[in-house]
Amino acid sequence: PNKNVLVIDAGTCITFDFVNKGTYLGGAISPGLKMRYKSLNNYTSKLPLLETKEPENFIGDNTNNCIHSGVVNGIMNEIDGVINQYKTKYQDLTVVLTGGDTNFLAKQLKNHIFANPNLVLEGLHKILIYNRADD
Repeated sequence: PNKNVLVIDAGTCITFDFVNKGTYLGGAISPGLKMRYKSLNNYTSKLPLLETKEPENFIGDNTNNCIHSGVVNGIMNEIDGVINQYKTKYQDLTVVLTGGDTNFLAKQLKNHIFANPNLVLEGLHKILIYNRADD
């Protein structure tokens, strides 16, 4: 309750939710990995729809590698940048990464995080168990 916590849920969208010592202050929402790949394909006439892949290099040497570099490095820099913004304003920040893309993203982030892809489901399960105890 006396901690600053940033929860990043990386799935269809990437949501950032900030709790300041027990008080929810808000956050942000941006497109997730698959949504970014799909938007490049849907909103252009010739870019292919690719599966998520870790870029081999940050400089793409063909269209596919450029797409992977742009999407993945864009998200990595976004997440690290948001974490650094919060760290500047709030000391003792705990960062939790969850959601369907957790395993793919966690190994690439530069900031220290706690990663649990099933955090929301585990939390809902605890609430269910807690509520059953009241019956």
